[in-house]
Amino acid sequence: MNAGANEETNDRQYGRPYKLNTSSDHGLPDVRDGLPIDWMPQLVAIDVDDTLTTWLGSVRPEVTEAVQRAQDAGVIVTLATGRSVSTTVPVARSAGINDLIVCSNGAILASSDTEKVVEAVTFDPQPLVEQLMALVPDAVFAVEDLHGEFRTTHYFEAGALGLSLEVAPLEEILAEPVTRLVVRSEGHAEQGFATVAEHLGFHSVVFGVADVAWMDVGPKGVNKSTMLAELCARHGVDPTRTVAIGDYINDIEMLKWAGLGVVMGHAPDSVRQHANAVTDPEPGIGVAAVLNAIADNT
Repeated sequence: MNAGANEETNDRQYGRPYKLNTSSDHGLPDVRDGLPIDWMPQLVAIDVDDTLTTWLGSVRPEVTEAVQRAQDAGVIVTLATGRSVSTTVPVARSAGINDLIVCSNGAILASSDTEKVVEAVTFDPQPLVEQLMALVPDAVFAVEDLHGEFRTTHYFEAGALGLSLEVAPLEEILAEPVTRLVVRSEGHAEQGFATVAEHLGFHSVVFGVADVAWMDVGPKGVNKSTMLAELCARHGVDPTRTVAIGDYINDIEMLKWAGLGVVMGHAPDSVRQHANAVTDPEPGIGVAAVLNAIADNT
């Protein structure tokens, strides 16, 4: 998501009801009534949190069954998430996905089988941190390296970011290129990071507010769709014969990129307007509906 995007309140870590967003349907067909396409998908890319699973939840058995049905039909099923490799691989394995997966909002392509990073896009965080220190004096910084490991200036609960955080001095965590810079601030919990994000040029930025204001800063021009394009190239998949399923602002670019962008029924209008179809609002159930519809068309 590019800098300057509308800020969304991030209440995922507290859980939320997954109700159908009825404020505007944007004329989207519902996949539960059949797929609105006349071609067979070659690849399906699925967001994790609030799409495949509830926030930090487990994979439902009916989802694993639907993944297997789609794979038996010859479809590649993958994940495309803002999570790190360490917190994505267990979900992929639980869902029966043994392929390349897109992590860190598109900065990393990894193998769910070996847990190894096979492709990474990095940037130098030093200039951005210097800029942000002036804009956000109380900022806590964390970085993700090209191996998917996190280091931070001050410990915090990482949640879906990673299984562990190593605390290190600022100069040490900025010494090498990174795939992601995470910024947290208690002082910006009221106003958020919208104004700050506008100063970050063309870096990929996703931001919101939970218990603190938070911001994920990625490499310029990188999002889930850019690494999905790399995955397609590796598999010889036609990008126009892909399906993407998501619910949040960091899913917008892949919903626009895919041959068919399917939005979860609970997604806000800012995301729904970029999709071609809608599915059930319940995480997992909405994904299974898409996968089963694909398998039923074979």
